[in-house]
Amino acid sequence: MMSMKKQNALIMTVLAGGVCIAASVAGSAGLLPLWAAAVLVIVFFPVFLVSLGLWWNASEKEGDTPFIGY
Repeated sequence: MMSMKKQNALIMTVLAGGVCIAASVAGSAGLLPLWAAAVLVIVFFPVFLVSLGLWWNASEKEGDTPFIGY
């Protein structure tokens, strides 16, 4: 069974990635102004990367979350 910390990181990764993809598609389709789509991608892409790193390094057992680095 996945630990709660790993599951939370996975949920955040999927949500942030979904926002980035949805903003890109909506901006390309003209449903969202390009500047708004760019702002959403600029804000949520780092969240996606950090949560992906946390999910990747998260342990299956209880304990501290590993340090990713600077």
